[in-house]
Amino acid sequence: MTPLHTRLFGLLATGWGGLLVYFYSSSRVKNYLDLSFHHFIMIGGLGMIVLGLYSLICPRDQVSDQNHSSCGDNHHNHDHHDGHHHDGHCDHHHDEGHGPFVTILLTVVPLTVAMTYSKDSLSNAGLSKKGLYESPNLMAQAELPPFTREDLEKNYSKNAHGEFQLSLISAYYAAGDREIQDIFDGLPVEFEGRIAPEKVNNESGKRLRIFREIITCCAADLQVVGVSLEFPDQGERPALDSWVRAGGILTFERMGENVVPLLKIREVIPAEEPYSEFLRRQ
Repeated sequence: MTPLHTRLFGLLATGWGGLLVYFYSSSRVKNYLDLSFHHFIMIGGLGMIVLGLYSLICPRDQVSDQNHSSCGDNHHNHDHHDGHHHDGHCDHHHDEGHGPFVTILLTVVPLTVAMTYSKDSLSNAGLSKKGLYESPNLMAQAELPPFTREDLEKNYSKNAHGEFQLSLISAYYAAGDREIQDIFDGLPVEFEGRIAPEKVNNESGKRLRIFREIITCCAADLQVVGVSLEFPDQGERPALDSWVRAGGILTFERMGENVVPLLKIREVIPAEEPYSEFLRRQ
């Protein structure tokens, strides 16, 4: 590898490191990684920048080193055994692949296009594949600790209307446990989340869906949980993809063999988008 090649790869490493630092400083990383991993992105980016700058400033001529070591030794043996004379030069062809320019091109062009046109969020079709419209699975009651109305009163705060401020995941998985259903059914609650169209059991067209995304470490293991919202005839409906606080009465309805949560809306008000919309699974 010539000094030019080393500098080109150093430039590539510096660019990748700068991209990671940009993702960290611009907060775009919040759409892909759990908060506990964000600092590793910054540290990794800074490390790549240091490595790239070192390659730019102090490149090594590895081809010359090889000529004086392996090639020189091999040709010395040729001189003694084969009678060939090479004058200290290596005329053998060294295959270095497709070269640094093609490597940089194949890396930078797709990366630039992705950075420019990516939305940093899933489409409705993508959310559907991650479980937005799936029914909660029934869970064995033995897996859950005992839960009573007193536990509910003790662990959840209420808004000004006396509605319990539940997380969506609590209501979603309550549909999988009959005892908790009895506690939550008919309960005044408030959810915070993002709005999506309702595509299940919505013949009247009065429903939307509120959802949140659950993440363990990164977007690859993302799961979406949602609750159907039923609006009164004259009720104001929020815009799709907006963040809201939705208050009303939590009920459960049966769809085939499944039980799903349904919030009958009292009021929906705009909410500020959180730094990261991911809920960490506990």
